[in-house]
Amino acid sequence: MVQVTSLKISKGNKKRDYKSSSSFKVATLFAVLLAIAVTALSISIYLFTQQSDAELSKPFVLLSAISIAFLLIMGVIGYLISVFVVTRINRIADTAHEIISTGDLTKRIEIDSRWDDLSFLGDVLNEMLGKIESLMEGVQHITDTVAHDLRTPLARLRNKLEQASLKNDSVKKGDDEIRASLVKDVDSLLKTFNSLLSLSSLESGRQGYKFEAFELEKVVQDAVDLYMPLAEEKNQKLSVDSKAISYIGDRDLFFQVIANLLDNAIKFTQMDGTIKIALENASNGKRIIIEDNGPGIPHNSIAKVFDRFYRDQEQKRIEGSGLGLSLVNAVLKLHKASITLEDNQPGLKVIISL
Repeated sequence: MVQVTSLKISKGNKKRDYKSSSSFKVATLFAVLLAIAVTALSISIYLFTQQSDAELSKPFVLLSAISIAFLLIMGVIGYLISVFVVTRINRIADTAHEIISTGDLTKRIEIDSRWDDLSFLGDVLNEMLGKIESLMEGVQHITDTVAHDLRTPLARLRNKLEQASLKNDSVKKGDDEIRASLVKDVDSLLKTFNSLLSLSSLESGRQGYKFEAFELEKVVQDAVDLYMPLAEEKNQKLSVDSKAISYIGDRDLFFQVIANLLDNAIKFTQMDGTIKIALENASNGKRIIIEDNGPGIPHNSIAKVFDRFYRDQEQKRIEGSGLGLSLVNAVLKLHKASITLEDNQPGLKVIISL
C-alpha cells in the first residue's frame, strides 16, 4: 500500500510587512544615521555663524545647505529602494504561494522592468518554472503512454497463460507455440523497461561513463556487421563510406546510437531498399550520415519522434517501443553532439553532428 501524506498550506497573508523587512530596517538605520549627521552639521553651522567674520561664513553655510539637501535626498532614495525591493519580493512570494496552493505550474512571475537584479532573478525563476512544467507534462505523458502501451501485451500475456493452463489435448499440442509467444511478449516488456532505465540513467547522470579516444569508423563497421544479416533478409543494400575519424566519448554508447539508427532504417525501409551510412570529417566538423529510401517521417511528426514512446500511425504497425530515438538523443546530448532529421526524397536522412 502506498501512503500519501497531504501537505496543508496556510492561506494567510504571506507578504512581508515593510517595517519587518530587512530592507526597511536597513533604510531606517540609514535614515537615523543621516538624521544624526544632519543635526550635527546644523549645529556646526549655527556655531560657525556666531563668529564675527560673516564673509567667511557665507560660503560655508551654502555648502552645508547643499550637503544637507543631498543627505535628505539619499534618505528618500533609500526608502524608495526598500519599497521597490520588498514589492518585488512579495510579487515572487505571491506567485510561489499561488503555485503551491493550486499546483498550477503555468503561473509566472510578473516582470515589469529589466534593469534590476530582482527582475533578472524573476526571469531565471520563470525559466525554471517552465522547465518544471515541461518535465511534469513529460512525466504525465510517459505514465499515460506506459499504461496504454503495456496494457495490451499484459492482457495478451494473461490470456495465453490462461490457455496454457487448460488441460484439453488441443491446447497441449500448441503448448510450444504458446510458450514461444509468451517468451516473446515477456522479452518485449523487459526490453521496454530496460530502455526506460537506460534512458533515465542517461538523463540523470547516475550511470558511469568511460570517455576515451576511439576510432569512430570501427564502431560504425561493428554495427553494420551486426545488422547486415537483417538487411540481407529483406534484400536491402547496406553500404558504408567511412573515413578514419578519431573521437573522444563512450564507445559503447556510440555503438548503441549507430545500432538504434540502423535498426530503424532496416525496420522501416521496404524490401529491396537502400541504406547508406557515411562518415565525414569536413572543415565544419565531424558528421555521421545515415540515409534510406523508405517511407520517411511525416513533417508534422519530426519534432515529436524524440519524445518517449511517440509513434505515428505508420510506426505503430511495426513492432517497437518508441524509445530508440529518445535514447539516441540522450546519448548525443551527453556527448555535446546534435542530431537532425531531413527528408531524403524519398526516405529519411539522419545527420549526427559531432
